[in-house]
Amino acid sequence: MEPEASEGKMDSTHEKAGTKSQKSKKANEGKENNDLDEEEELMQVYQLQVAEEMAKEIKKKIRKKLKEQLTYFPSDTSLHDDKLSSEKKKKKKKKVPVLSKAKTSTLTISELEHDKVEDEQKKDSPVGAVTSDARQNDEINTTEQIMEDDKKSKPKKTKKKAKVVSDDNEDSDGDGVHEITSRDSPVYPKCLLDDDLVLGVYIHRTDRLKSDFLISHPMVKIHVVDENTGQYVKKDDSSERPVSSYYEKDSVDYILPIMTQPYDFKQLKSRLPEWEEQIIFNENFPYLLRDFDESPKVILFFEILDFLSMDEIKNNSEIQNQECGFRKIAWAFLKLLGANGNVNINSKLRLQLYYPPTKPRSQSDVVEIFEWWSKCPRSRYPSTLYVTVRGLKVPDCIKPSYRSMVALQEEKGKPVYCERHRESSPIDLEPGLEDSKEVVKWKRLPGQACRIPNKHLFSLNAGERGCFCLAFSHNGRILAAACASRDGYPIILYEIPSGRFMRELCGHLNIIYDLCWSNDDRYILTASSDGTARIWKNEINNTSTFRVLPHPSFVYTAKFHPAVKELVVTGCYDSMIRIWKVDMREEPAILIRQFDTHKTFINSLCFDTEGHHMYSGDCTGVIVVWNTYVKVNDVQHSVRHWSVNKEIKESEFKGIPISYMEVHPNGKRLLIHTKDSTLRIMDLRILAARKFVGAANYREKIHSTLTPCGTFLFAGSEDGIVYVWNPETGEQVAMYSDLPFKSPIRDISYHPLEHMVAFCAFGQNEPILLYIYDFHVAQQEAEMFKHYNGTFPLPGIHQSQDALCTCPKLPHQGSFQIDDFAYTEDSSVKLQQVKQRLESVTEVIRACAAKVS
Repeated sequence: MEPEASEGKMDSTHEKAGTKSQKSKKANEGKENNDLDEEEELMQVYQLQVAEEMAKEIKKKIRKKLKEQLTYFPSDTSLHDDKLSSEKKKKKKKKVPVLSKAKTSTLTISELEHDKVEDEQKKDSPVGAVTSDARQNDEINTTEQIMEDDKKSKPKKTKKKAKVVSDDNEDSDGDGVHEITSRDSPVYPKCLLDDDLVLGVYIHRTDRLKSDFLISHPMVKIHVVDENTGQYVKKDDSSERPVSSYYEKDSVDYILPIMTQPYDFKQLKSRLPEWEEQIIFNENFPYLLRDFDESPKVILFFEILDFLSMDEIKNNSEIQNQECGFRKIAWAFLKLLGANGNVNINSKLRLQLYYPPTKPRSQSDVVEIFEWWSKCPRSRYPSTLYVTVRGLKVPDCIKPSYRSMVALQEEKGKPVYCERHRESSPIDLEPGLEDSKEVVKWKRLPGQACRIPNKHLFSLNAGERGCFCLAFSHNGRILAAACASRDGYPIILYEIPSGRFMRELCGHLNIIYDLCWSNDDRYILTASSDGTARIWKNEINNTSTFRVLPHPSFVYTAKFHPAVKELVVTGCYDSMIRIWKVDMREEPAILIRQFDTHKTFINSLCFDTEGHHMYSGDCTGVIVVWNTYVKVNDVQHSVRHWSVNKEIKESEFKGIPISYMEVHPNGKRLLIHTKDSTLRIMDLRILAARKFVGAANYREKIHSTLTPCGTFLFAGSEDGIVYVWNPETGEQVAMYSDLPFKSPIRDISYHPLEHMVAFCAFGQNEPILLYIYDFHVAQQEAEMFKHYNGTFPLPGIHQSQDALCTCPKLPHQGSFQIDDFAYTEDSSVKLQQVKQRLESVTEVIRACAAKVS
């Protein structure tokens, strides 16, 4: 029993010791928690102090900014000082409701530290300056609006933080600014007090306008209106000078509106109007910014207009929103002095556009657009306008021009008709021709489907070694042929349709692989195996190279960009695509970018009609599609954004060199000529291709072509035959089998305005052949076909469709006559004789069969 009792005592002592230790631990934990709470409270107090100090610094900066801006307007200075003092008193009295000390402290610290960081960045970077200024302006607006709310004792929900976007029911106090996108420079008092400054309004652009086929060349009309009177602002009495036009009448005592140049969607190939035009009102700039009772309160109104055609004016004479031959699309407004005393200048501003009202005018004593602003409800147009207003120092001397563009520029003479309408003279339309005034009437009408030429027109000399490539000019008056002779490799120019020799362009030292005309036919671009691409001027007395683009190896292809002739793209043996900027003045060409996407040498390049996409093909069958959109005003910057759209790697022609590529006239398909004796027309949307087989091509670089309307596909071959297919059906419709060529046919060019085609071959004494469509020949062939009614095949079907090609001698150069087709009549006589013989044989057979039966 004793040991059990001793064990019980020991257990009790252990339990007591355990309870004591637990109590001591709890006490220690309580002390530690109290210490932590004290530290957290101290941290919170410290954070609140730091936040208050930072808030005070920011308030000081805001007040300083306000005072700087309000020093220009002495009548409003005392008012704003009173506002600031009342704001200070009310903020001292007010207590902000706090949910949790920790939450509020961390929130204010994070926000204020963010503001402080932005404030420090403002000193270092201009972008920071823009954002911080905008933030401070927003804070100024909000503080003033809160004070106004306190004075009027209205609930805060009725006022928004920064009322910058006008809505349907807004009052006329808004300044019209939707957004300040960038700030050029801060406003200083000296800037406003300089009497040499005049009003300058820079019209940048709009966002995309609403889709409307009637909008084709919009422009912006700027009105300077006085808010007090609703009329145009009167000129400053102290200045006796024309404000809007150099030839302004003395009786005009107010500022007339000015319009920008129209932005032509079709010519500039863009649906986003970018005027980027500086409008100058020759009026004292400080006069328009004064805030005195007798000074005008200036509102700038911007009206987007478009022309009306004469038919629309006649048919829709009573339609609304049409006046003086203009269609009214949208309008916007801008107050130079905002509601808070801020000056809306020296910044790129984004203005909300509105629809013109549909109801007729009720007031005739004010400007119409002012009545829209003051009386009519505003319906938002789904776009905005970007403008910048600033004071400009006009140069002392402005050279006179044919047309006065600013109020200080006089006209020196009357412009001719073509200059007024931005049209070039006939000499400009047909450069390089001696008798360019001669009008040629082409037989193919605009929009007419192309025909297969069936009559030999004439043969042209291509030198001792033939011609490698050729091309008609866009106006159809000149045929350029890259030939080869014993002395060199000239480009020979022939006049069309006469076939008269014009001149030779000499300079290349080896074979010319590609030839391309600029869109205005003023320049010719060639690519050669001598390691250069060359640009030639198409001028009467000019036969030398205009620009040389050097390359490290053979140049197989070169093209002008369709939208900008100053951009040239070349493809080389070293697998590089190079983009050159060629100044058409006296400066040398500049290499601005290189692409090394291809792994092997590049055989062919082509663009779509608008120049938005480029296609490049190499010797392994890889085709790369490029995004090549170019902004006409900023070419070099646009090229930096060129990129690969996609790569086309078809298994059918993988590893097979691509000889030639061309975009179909509809822009949705691509002609691909490969060295496996196959042509393909690929649908670029689904990458499905139709094959055309028959033209032999395994070794040589052969060019094929589509007619301008896309109706026929012409292709040469290594057997000296030209094949013609229908691209829609894939059916072979003709074949020029009796051409006198002994060498492979290298290139084919179809005339842009006539039913005419040119063939060339590269070989000993090979000529250039031109064929034209003749209705009489086609009529004779149709009669023959109708006469025989398909009883047996006609010689010439699926051939050249004329028998002249069978003559061993080439026809003489010159005009053609119907006597040339005597051979066709002889052949028809022979066919009749053969038919009679066949009928006699069949009659004998039938008689024998009748006897047997």
